[in-house]
Amino acid sequence: MIVLPGFADLLARLLDHRGLTPADLARRTEAAEPAAAGPGPAEAEVAALLAGAAPEPALLRRLGPALGLDAADLFQLAALPLPEDLAPAGGMATTTITGVVRFALALPPAARAELRSRVAELPPARHRGRIEGLPASVPDRHTPGNLVMRMVATRNLGWNGTAKAVQLLTGHSRMATVYGRIASGEAELTAELVADLAIVLALPAADLAAVVGLPLPADAAVPSGAVTDAALLLRDLRCLGVEQLREAEDLARALSPA
Repeated sequence: MIVLPGFADLLARLLDHRGLTPADLARRTEAAEPAAAGPGPAEAEVAALLAGAAPEPALLRRLGPALGLDAADLFQLAALPLPEDLAPAGGMATTTITGVVRFALALPPAARAELRSRVAELPPARHRGRIEGLPASVPDRHTPGNLVMRMVATRNLGWNGTAKAVQLLTGHSRMATVYGRIASGEAELTAELVADLAIVLALPAADLAAVVGLPLPADAAVPSGAVTDAALLLRDLRCLGVEQLREAEDLARALSPA
């Protein structure tokens, strides 16, 4: 079984894949931050991270925009608990989440942008519950599959939800148990699964492959604009409760072409 290294090595893999230095990351972080947020991490702070210093939650949030990564994904890379504002709402949400995604895939670009804008205005759930179809906790087993499935779970997707999202966004059908076995370490993550799950996560497949140390298939698909927007919408939906998700589904339905 492949065991992943710590956050420092995972971050180093990503920077090396992108051809970035610690100084590049520090400059990008400072440029991405609003002036009111104060100075970004100095090169020395990024270098300390790469040397194995424990990542602080505030620093992970600041690194997200510079790396073009969702902050929740960085918390998973660092094996840190998700802050409440990044945690999925849970609840019996799979059918509604995938329903919104299904409608979004059929929308023209302007309507997809409007849908994301209006979803962003919906209030988050007041309480966080258990993700439908997911064990009470998904422990960090330090395997590539466990890491990627914990990242997917931040989209409020359990194993069944993951199977449905993968089918909608890639056209590839697998049993939900496949994803549970990958998360538990009973089965290894494959290059084909990396390619598919990167699409669900709205991540460049080559970036995810570099982080987990696996190659990409030669025929890995490049997602369309509609697929990428729908995957980004999954991030927007994760903090919504069931009632807000139904409202999002109604919005998507109303924007659908006649």
